[in-house]
Amino acid sequence: MALAEDIAALRDRVLTDLNVAHDYYTETKIALEIVRRFIDSDETISLQNLATGTVTTHTDLTVRARGYVKEQLAEATFQQFISIFENYFFDLLRLWLMAYPQNLIGRKVDFKMVLDAPDKDSITLLVVGKELNEVLYERPTGWFAYLEDRAKLGCPTAAEIERIAEAKASRDALVHNRGVASKSYELKAGKLARYVDGQRIEIPEPYHRETWELIRKVIADISNGAIAKVS
Repeated sequence: MALAEDIAALRDRVLTDLNVAHDYYTETKIALEIVRRFIDSDETISLQNLATGTVTTHTDLTVRARGYVKEQLAEATFQQFISIFENYFFDLLRLWLMAYPQNLIGRKVDFKMVLDAPDKDSITLLVVGKELNEVLYERPTGWFAYLEDRAKLGCPTAAEIERIAEAKASRDALVHNRGVASKSYELKAGKLARYVDGQRIEIPEPYHRETWELIRKVIADISNGAIAKVS
């Protein structure tokens, strides 16, 4: 029962984090629109960033505000959605493996780690950490295959896994390749790839919302499936 409670607490916390991230996106859009309308009523406004020295006029800010929403804001919150999901997934695996350490029978442990550990739980935590670090470097298809092999939850669907894989590939391109699709992106995204090598990755609003909804659904389905297994 303790495991079920821990998984429920993790689920609820992460779903709240996703809501907060999307609220930030939506409310920042609204705030920028309010600022734009206010500036439209007074074309004499001029702003200066004292850190960079950049001077922004009424016209500049009107144009930039649209770009801030379409690019920086959408990309930043999209990346946050993916990061929240990744943290959730490996936190869930850690809870599961700590509760069922027999899944790790056969794993080798450096004897010094055993000698330095204060108790059995500490040794288990070290082995689990090492295991998860190896899984982390696999693609999402590998993550879900690992979870299914250990927990037999029967979710998410193959189609949902493909969509998660494409979203993560988009995030990776934004973070590691200045937002430009590469052959690596195409390979990771598979048949759902939205771009080809050399094209700029974009996060249009419908895709942004659909990804948020997908992640919420997958987190809820996995969590509820895991809770049902252990209750």
